[in-house]
Amino acid sequence: MKKILAILLTLLVSAALFTGCGSKGADPNFPEKPVQCIIPYAPGGGSDVLTRAIMKDLKMAQPLVAVNIEGGSGLVGAYQVFDAKADGYTILAHNPVDLIGFDLGGLSDEPLWDELETLAMVVADYNVISTNKFSDWKTIEDVVAWTKANPGQKIKWAVSGARSVNMADTQRIAQALGIFDNITFVPYDGGAGTRKALLGDEARLETTTASEIKALVASGDNIPLLVVSGERIKSQPDLPSTLEKGIDVTTVKWRGYYAPKGTPRAVMDYLENALKEVATNPAFVDFVENNLNFTANFVGGAAAKQQIVKWTEELRPFFEDLK
Repeated sequence: MKKILAILLTLLVSAALFTGCGSKGADPNFPEKPVQCIIPYAPGGGSDVLTRAIMKDLKMAQPLVAVNIEGGSGLVGAYQVFDAKADGYTILAHNPVDLIGFDLGGLSDEPLWDELETLAMVVADYNVISTNKFSDWKTIEDVVAWTKANPGQKIKWAVSGARSVNMADTQRIAQALGIFDNITFVPYDGGAGTRKALLGDEARLETTTASEIKALVASGDNIPLLVVSGERIKSQPDLPSTLEKGIDVTTVKWRGYYAPKGTPRAVMDYLENALKEVATNPAFVDFVENNLNFTANFVGGAAAKQQIVKWTEELRPFFEDLK
């Protein structure tokens, strides 16, 4: 009898230890304090305006607080979350292809696209090639014609990130247009820097996202020439796409949310469901599409991660060429 009781006691203890290990760090009362969302760019950028729009309608027991941490074209803020405690109280707003770029471009020691937990992708954004009102260019063909008429002069092209997907795509587009040798590619820390360069006529071309130039296009200070996409986008239906022009560069700039590695599954599910409730609300969809130039398209964490893995392999050879 004592032997049987000893075996039962051992089994109960083992079961308790196993259960405890499986839920290590999980907080059944999450969230008990505000959740910080690190935005790794200056206020006013795409990830910033998206997060602040989500914050207004997010239904959680505690508020989501936006914290802007600039630097490294989005790398500094990403590492802030990478190093944070994996309890769900620090998450990241970022662009998955930029996280891929940090790895393939050799800027980060860790593949952050893989080391961070993917919560969800919320909206699609698109890179736009644009000029300013000083150039008198109205189409991408005008740019090509100018380079041929001025072979000894170079055009400064402002791009966010030196070894980024933005730079890889921009150089591929310049090559496809036959103007690569006529361009000086100038990297900036983020969209705020490229916009300033274009507005101040320090650069005549810019690669940035559709969501970040809406007001400037409306004022006439920014003249969009081409959208990096497989098709025309809803926010700028008159703007031709790269594929339409025979340029096979169509990277979509998704915007999503991430958590530190090891964040408990229950906490991640809570955050993903909270994001989904907002992102699929018809009023939110209407707002981001008609006011922020995004395309609403919620993709949950597991499916988003599969897509990110696919993009990484697709982009790898282009980064080898960039190096």
